[in-house]
Amino acid sequence: MSQKLSEYERERQKNIERNKELLKQLKVPSVGSKHGLPAAKKPEPAAKKSGAQHKVKPVKKEKVAPSRASARLRGIAADANNEEGLKRTAEEFRELQEAKKPKRVAKLEGQEHQDFLKILEDTKMDGKITVKIPNDGPPSDKVPKSLQEEASNLDIRHIWPTVKVTPERINFAAFHPSSTKILACAGDMSGSLGFWDVNAEKEDPDEEHPQPVVYTYRPHTRSVTCMMYNPGNASQLYTSSYDGTIQYFDMEKATFVNALEDKDSGLPFTNFDMTHDGQNIWFSTSDGTVGHYDRRSPKSKHSTYDLREKKVGCISLNLADQNYLACASNDRSATIWDVRHMKKNPKPLLEFEHGYAVSACYWSPNGKKLLTTSYDNRLRIMGTDKQIKDMELEHSIEHNNRTGKWVTLFRAKWNYNPSAFSHSHFCVASMNHPVEIYSGETGERICELYDPEKVTAVPAVCLFHPTSPKMMVLSGNGSGRMACWS
Repeated sequence: MSQKLSEYERERQKNIERNKELLKQLKVPSVGSKHGLPAAKKPEPAAKKSGAQHKVKPVKKEKVAPSRASARLRGIAADANNEEGLKRTAEEFRELQEAKKPKRVAKLEGQEHQDFLKILEDTKMDGKITVKIPNDGPPSDKVPKSLQEEASNLDIRHIWPTVKVTPERINFAAFHPSSTKILACAGDMSGSLGFWDVNAEKEDPDEEHPQPVVYTYRPHTRSVTCMMYNPGNASQLYTSSYDGTIQYFDMEKATFVNALEDKDSGLPFTNFDMTHDGQNIWFSTSDGTVGHYDRRSPKSKHSTYDLREKKVGCISLNLADQNYLACASNDRSATIWDVRHMKKNPKPLLEFEHGYAVSACYWSPNGKKLLTTSYDNRLRIMGTDKQIKDMELEHSIEHNNRTGKWVTLFRAKWNYNPSAFSHSHFCVASMNHPVEIYSGETGERICELYDPEKVTAVPAVCLFHPTSPKMMVLSGNGSGRMACWS
């Protein structure tokens, strides 16, 4: 074995020597490794670094002229000849700013205007809205079975899951008081006002299915903060806005009329209410001011009273005795005022403290209860069987009212329909998407209105129809869409 290996080694050595001779003859560089690769060159020694570092020479920058159109910065001296040009520049700037502001749309065009007038004809009533006050009776400590059944049977019966009524998020809504023509109204964050003929349909050649009948205006340039039909004239729909105006829509002419504008302070109107005769308007502003305006004296100036230090977001006149005014404020209080003593010594008759800002307050149909909605996640019912000054807290209902930035704040509202006077109840939206109905006597929840296939957003705005023979609820959400539960 060792002999064979030695022969193999000798033969291998001969082959190596032979290959070296061949490489010399061919003048191929010597091999530096067993893989036949050229020998690597040794790196040259690095130059020694000096102590001084290399400095970048500064580049001379040219002066750039300012982009502002200031004559002083451009080196133009002020003189009479240049004054006209400067004035023109300022006027152009103002025109540009005005062009950016949202424009009012106070009239429909052509056939659309005529079609809407025909719908408004069907809503005509005998003028004044009759305000009915329930007769005093013994308080009910149990929800009637008939009320539970009627509320539980409510459903979305129109063919569309929801209907687009306004371009942006709905902030307030109302039902027209006619019991025969169901007309829903909504005001949104852009100042738009939409009308929806709930039971009507129209054919559209571009659509396969019938479409809802909706008409939209833009009477305001900022958010609509409140709306109600004039109790003294059902053909006038009043709206208030953050743009500092209160207007009404004349349903006989389909035109808008400016009812009140606070030009002196320029403060935005946050809410308003009207007396039964429709002649007196009480309004609130964002700085805690509450004001009064008598429509019978259009040339007289309205009165204002500094009642709270922070925003008053909702006011409500007592239906049974309109001398009492309730205010909901961001200062965490709900207060009751006697308007007869407002001029001499404006002090609240009653004050109910809340944990956080109070977003809404409404008197019950009989004027004996006050319902409040607060950001402390509570619905409160204050009530009395005696005089208003004797009101006390009756129920405190836990309810998530933290709507955040993109959902309209909740406002729990009573059912003012005379058919509901046997047992007071109210509705309020829920962050879980249902519309909830509660008893105003016991504080318990009666039912939830919810259809997961149709309702996909929080119906933050909701209210009852004031005159329909059977219960009906309107709801609106952050997409400008509405649904009617009947």
